[in-house]
Amino acid sequence: MGFDAVLVVALTFLVLVLLVLEKASLDAIGLLLMVALVATGVLDLSEALHGFANYAVITIAALYVIGEGLNRTGAIEFLARMVLRTSGGAEGRMVLMVGLIAAVVSSVLNNTGVVVVFIPVLLGLSRKTGVAPSRLMIPLSFASILGGMCTLVGTSTNLLVSGAAENLGQEPLRMFEMTPLGVPLALVGILFMALFSRRLLPRRHSLSAMVGGAGAREYVTELVIGPTSPLVGKTYREAFVDAGVEVLFFVREERMHWPPFHQEAIAEGDVVMLRGKVDQLADLQSRLGLKMVNGISFDPKSMEFFEVAVAPHSSQIGRRLGDLHLWRDYGAVIVAVLRDGQHIRERASLLELRPGDLLLVCGDETAQAKFSVSSDYFLLRGAQEHVVLRDHARRALGVAGLVVGLFLLTAVGGVKAVPLPMAAVLGAVLMVSLGCLPARRAYRAIDWPILLFVVGTLALGKAMGKTGAAAFFAKGLVGWLDPFGPAAVIAGLVMLCVIFNAVISHSAVAVLLTPIAIEAAGQMTAEPGFAGNPDRLMRAFLLAIAFGGSICFATPIGHQTNLMVYGPGGYRYSDYLRLGIPLSLIAWVLVSVGLPWLVGL
Repeated sequence: MGFDAVLVVALTFLVLVLLVLEKASLDAIGLLLMVALVATGVLDLSEALHGFANYAVITIAALYVIGEGLNRTGAIEFLARMVLRTSGGAEGRMVLMVGLIAAVVSSVLNNTGVVVVFIPVLLGLSRKTGVAPSRLMIPLSFASILGGMCTLVGTSTNLLVSGAAENLGQEPLRMFEMTPLGVPLALVGILFMALFSRRLLPRRHSLSAMVGGAGAREYVTELVIGPTSPLVGKTYREAFVDAGVEVLFFVREERMHWPPFHQEAIAEGDVVMLRGKVDQLADLQSRLGLKMVNGISFDPKSMEFFEVAVAPHSSQIGRRLGDLHLWRDYGAVIVAVLRDGQHIRERASLLELRPGDLLLVCGDETAQAKFSVSSDYFLLRGAQEHVVLRDHARRALGVAGLVVGLFLLTAVGGVKAVPLPMAAVLGAVLMVSLGCLPARRAYRAIDWPILLFVVGTLALGKAMGKTGAAAFFAKGLVGWLDPFGPAAVIAGLVMLCVIFNAVISHSAVAVLLTPIAIEAAGQMTAEPGFAGNPDRLMRAFLLAIAFGGSICFATPIGHQTNLMVYGPGGYRYSDYLRLGIPLSLIAWVLVSVGLPWLVGL
């Protein structure tokens, strides 16, 4: 390898390290990649910025807007309601119906928007039937991912592989090229979850379910001793015994004091971290003269508890809870925080927000309505009751139907004048023009950090092919598996995707591994004695990355929908492993065996 190739390899590993350690935001990584590749002369400016014109990037942005229009008008809410009508409250049947409906919708719509709609409905269904949310949320996420594998527009992974391939001179993926294998794979995965999720997933309730009396899980909150509190002068050892809560620690003059407590007296202004059940903590403010850390008072009698989860790419990520100003912006107060299903062993107000954090807040109906249209959080209870522009639902469905129809006509060759990205852009424009979505909201609906990251990694993929770095990686892969034939290389590519998906975003996996797959196919077809069809081998390797890039079931960080259900389901990392690892292995086997058959190798 020359110097440029070594530099590109080093940049690739640096990107992987930054993604695993979460030391930089996605948009920052994408922009820095473009700057580094141009500054070092590996790419010229036009090559580095070419990703902005890539059809996959344009299509993904437009699909975000279409999905937001459907969510804002409540147009696909009735599909989620079908789960309650057809399942009869039986857990296995509920998982099956949730999976089938979510997969079908996710095959033509962005799966992130599908999951946003389903989460509050399933939480309500959980309260009615007694089935724990933890038994429904992961199957919802996994089914939406499986459904996305069925068509080109089902998930951003497919579009990114197609766009990266076109960026490197290959034919893009066709609309239904993945369908013959994607549909059986989705059906097998959903059936597996319906049969085994009850055995492999825990029974846990979310915080809002606990407020309704469905569970007894404890959570942590932070309160301040007020000047009129009857607790002033008492000792920490005995003061909270009658309240039935546990003092985790208290803070005085920025110094933390940990148990065991002896004769430490309570003083005005002490910040106390308490753990207990919600019914034990709800009245401490009035009865014991306690208040929230920011000094805001709330009345649980006139305001209700509800949950909000931090969106995967919220602009508030990294900010301290004490600096969120939810009272000013939403009219709500943070009561508690839950992360990884664990109690927080630090001051809650100093805790930095992470994707998937679950906040228990207290507010009125106006606050819930504001959260329901926020792009930084998504409301987990009562969201369907605060849908705005509901009278535009038919318009939104009509626009979505038009776009899907254009996709279908383009796929079968009936409409040559409307390429895929233009059909998607037309749908986005119509959503705004017909009043289904305000223009400002349409811009906010687009996940700009992801798109900037994709553009940067497209430039990195171009550099990998140009400098020979992709050939370096492909040579190692092909050299190891080539003696076992193309099917073994396909299995290796898929497994490589599965492993990377466990630690970094599926979007990064799709874009980074596509040039390696293309180079691997080129190396195999160039070998003496190769008797196969070069074009079919290339398609098989590209599809291996497309399918493998969506097999991200083992951890919550591989796909944004996994993060979205993390807090509402009250999950821990191990919960994803128990159901995700066997499902990943099933998908790996089916793809490894099915792809050679699909392309006719």
